[in-house]
Amino acid sequence: MASPFSQVLLDGLFAGGTYALMAAGMALILGVVKVINLSHGAFFTLGAYIAYALAERGVGTPLAAAPLAAVIAFAFGVFLGKSFVNPARGHPFALPVGTLACALLFEQAAQMVWGPHPLSIEAGAPWTGPGGLFIRRWGVIAFLSSAALLGGLKWVLSARPGLPLRLIAEDEEIAGSLGMDVEAIRYLTFGGACAMAAAAGALLSPSGAVTPTMGRAPLLLSLVVVIVAGMDSVAAIFLLSIGLGIFGNACAWLLSPQWSYVAMLAVVVLLLSARPAGIVVLAGRRD
Repeated sequence: MASPFSQVLLDGLFAGGTYALMAAGMALILGVVKVINLSHGAFFTLGAYIAYALAERGVGTPLAAAPLAAVIAFAFGVFLGKSFVNPARGHPFALPVGTLACALLFEQAAQMVWGPHPLSIEAGAPWTGPGGLFIRRWGVIAFLSSAALLGGLKWVLSARPGLPLRLIAEDEEIAGSLGMDVEAIRYLTFGGACAMAAAAGALLSPSGAVTPTMGRAPLLLSLVVVIVAGMDSVAAIFLLSIGLGIFGNACAWLLSPQWSYVAMLAVVVLLLSARPAGIVVLAGRRD
């Protein structure tokens, strides 16, 4: 008979692997657009609510909800990137405040549309693994989908299609002198990263309660990953996200779910103490 802790670790593995999709989007925004997007968690929540809306209409699989969530989030992300993020890049204090305001606005809108109470999505019966370990279907689907998408992202960044992203991340002036539309690439990258966050939210929607503020903890986890891994290594983002997912689940089981959030905050403090210039160094590549 499998121990409860083994179940906690497996569920943390599934969740962390999917959080990597959101963290990779945050790293792309930081590396290419060179801003910190505090509305990233709101797009995660948007994906979860889209999955819930589809489940209410009989489409219960997150695999079907993820593409729709990604398309809707991409459209919103491109609009936000083009109308606010690109014009405000010269005002570093306005961007975090503005994106945070967008996140709070979405939370209020979600509360008005779906209500403040937690909602749930039927996850389906789990498979039984070795020793009676429950292998949750949503976890397998989410983990494999995230791994496939991150594998595709790794290929794009290392191949010719990713050359504009790499060049803009290194030197925007050179990219512009070569005829690249830097502004368009920025807002399209922003939209793509928002789509990744929404897809992660849709894939993980059966794992717990769907609430207007559910994107805050994944936002924190994404920031932790970006502090350490940046956008250079998709594999590092994936592995670190898995580690933090397992860590958060273990803290929630050993202590309480509230302590899991506190533990994440402690990780942020420790990482910033060890690498206070972690984000600044990455953003400083524009020089």
